[in-house]
Amino acid sequence: MKYILIILMLLPIFGNAQTQDTVHIPVYVAKQIVKDLVSGDSAKAELKLANEHIDLMHQKINLKDSIISGHVQKGILYEDRIKNEQLKFDAQQKWVDQLRKDNKKLKVKLRLIQITGTAIVGGLAYLYISK
Repeated sequence: MKYILIILMLLPIFGNAQTQDTVHIPVYVAKQIVKDLVSGDSAKAELKLANEHIDLMHQKINLKDSIISGHVQKGILYEDRIKNEQLKFDAQQKWVDQLRKDNKKLKVKLRLIQITGTAIVGGLAYLYISK
């Protein structure tokens, strides 16, 4: 067991360890990499903003649609009300027309009764005077 520990301790000395921790790349390539990283980050931020903007637009459209549908329903209710009022007006107009006809008939009957009554009274007066 001792030998194993000694061998493990001396192993790094005999092994070829990497001495460089950096990578050397040309400057123009490094500049291009930095530009790509910055544009990628800005593109991600821009995409996030665009998605938020789209979500807000969807909410706005839904709100406008609900307002429009509310106004459409109000319009339908007003049209129904107008139709009901028109039906009521038509029914009243028919009733008024029927009353006018009945009134004309009663006036004719009254006129006939007056003429008949006047003729009877005139006839009786003539018979009374002529006797």
